[in-house]
Amino acid sequence: MRARLFAVLTFGFGIGCGGQIGAGGGSDVAAEKAATMLSTADGSGQATTSASTAIDLSAANDFFHVFGTNGRTCGTCHKIDQGWSFTPAGASTLPSSDPLFLLDGSNCLAPGAANPSPSTNSTALLRNGLIRVEIALPANADYTLTNYTDPLHCPGDPRATHTLRMYRRPLPSANSGFLTTVMWDGREPSLSSQANDATLGHAQATSALPDTQRNSIVAFESDTYNAQFTVGSVKLSVSGANGGSEYLLHTVAPGFVRGINDSLSAGFSPIIFTIYQAWEPGQHAPNAQAASIGRGEAIFNSRTFTISGVRGLNDGPAPASFSGTCGTCHDTPNVGNHSLPLALDIGVTAPNPPGLDVSLLPTYTFRASGGQQITVTDPGRGLITGKFADLGKTKGPILRGLAARAPYFHNGSAPDLATLVNFYDARFGIGLSAAEKADLVAFLGAL
Repeated sequence: MRARLFAVLTFGFGIGCGGQIGAGGGSDVAAEKAATMLSTADGSGQATTSASTAIDLSAANDFFHVFGTNGRTCGTCHKIDQGWSFTPAGASTLPSSDPLFLLDGSNCLAPGAANPSPSTNSTALLRNGLIRVEIALPANADYTLTNYTDPLHCPGDPRATHTLRMYRRPLPSANSGFLTTVMWDGREPSLSSQANDATLGHAQATSALPDTQRNSIVAFESDTYNAQFTVGSVKLSVSGANGGSEYLLHTVAPGFVRGINDSLSAGFSPIIFTIYQAWEPGQHAPNAQAASIGRGEAIFNSRTFTISGVRGLNDGPAPASFSGTCGTCHDTPNVGNHSLPLALDIGVTAPNPPGLDVSLLPTYTFRASGGQQITVTDPGRGLITGKFADLGKTKGPILRGLAARAPYFHNGSAPDLATLVNFYDARFGIGLSAAEKADLVAFLGAL
């Protein structure tokens, strides 16, 4: 896929790079190596990626180097022009021979199997942007798997194999400096272990990554910041606004510490985002689109609603029902993930979440030793801890750079931001008007 890529050089000049991202040779790659900020087009405008050192998109960067046996790199699933994840729209432009469609890029295919027809064998990837994840049932689990369904009709009964098949969106590799939990289910203790396990698993390497390569990949991920820079013709860093990746790199990142503004601790402030404070109601937005973004930020920060029935929150450490805001679960200032590990079940892993597309996902029914049952499309954290209480729980992602990486939620069940906002509005009974929903969508799309 050829991306529209623009480089801002370290000495201050902007140039256009029309070459394929990460391609070898030529002046485009030389420009890419010299740049500390790159701009890529997405469906709503442009996003930027910034780093404190030159951003190398060539194979000389271990992030884009082939260490395995199937041609994959970290960049196979983490593409700069797709929010450092990948999208179904982007995948649909790739030839069937692309490494993305191999192995867990297919619905069911076994290791080593060819995938000559992704349109048939990779429907979960091409429709919802999902990669297959297979994890064994924990030996110490306090629950048993009693039933399952599989719309994709993959071979093998997980009750006999004791291995479950899930389908998940690749989390963006950019903005990793803000992570407090690695992976949707928190199964990796560090970015270093994740880099190694991804190389052994997704790339089918025959040996572990040396520490030098692990450290190189982690350094690149931890020094890469991505955010929306324009929406249509509206530049998001003018008239007092602070959109774009440069603000993330130079202002937000230096002040970040784990636990900052934890919503479950004293001193929490629900004013999570201030990047568009100058465009909020009562201020001086330069145009109607900017005003909508500002109103959306104010709604995100200040609209209160009842939070109840959220497993991992309302069953402790928070009360069974309380008044909160979007920032209750997205409390890291100007980033939007939770500043401490917090796995939650807000209903997205349910078999039929309202308004969301989970029709390709398997369902699993578990029974606890005490007789309680739960049916989910993804066991989430519970498949790692072995605890029935953790089944269906996943972490919340970093919210920056959303516009470039649809679909949303861990299972790609929301095709766009409007669907995502509608789900939250229905799930928590927020009571948003049509205009307020549009403002929230405008704000989230400007992150």
